Amino acid sequence: MARRATIVGSGPNGLAAAVALARAGYEVRVVEASDTPGGGVRTAALTLPGYRHDVCSAVHPAALSSPFFRAFGLDRIDWIVPEASFAHPLDDGRAAVAWRDLDRTVAGLGADGPAWRRIVRPLNRRLAGVADFTGNQLIRVPRHPVTAARFALRMAQAGHDGRAVDAAHIPH
Repeated sequence: MARRATIVGSGPNGLAAAVALARAGYEVRVVEASDTPGGGVRTAALTLPGYRHDVCSAVHPAALSSPFFRAFGLDRIDWIVPEASFAHPLDDGRAAVAWRDLDRTVAGLGADGPAWRRIVRPLNRRLAGVADFTGNQLIRVPRHPVTAARFALRMAQAGHDGRAVDAAHIPH
């Protein structure tokens, strides 16, 4: 009897699971509630004619360091990497922009810049370990336990629980 698996959701994780199971010999079925596949990484015409927008995400930096992508040779893709990783609106009408250049980000944050530098620079220096820690299941002994502990400390200092942190979003 053939081994079968049903994957619920055609976002990046669902599709990665489907590929991994199919390669392991499973007969795989993917079901999706939306009209189009892709989850939060699909593109759609949401506003004006001719303009297409990424739904849920504008940058996919984790793919650049993804072990899954490397395993399938997808790290050969020529990625377009923007100068700004993300921006966050502030209460006063301005926006905090996380540039790929740490000094540029710090300069744009004004009085909060030095605190950002203190939190982010040590993570930047150990980016591979941070990506390994945040990109894998957390119920395991990390390959870089010191980096994992430092990451947790930095998140606590920032007042962040780390759930939505993407290590590859940390500006270089």
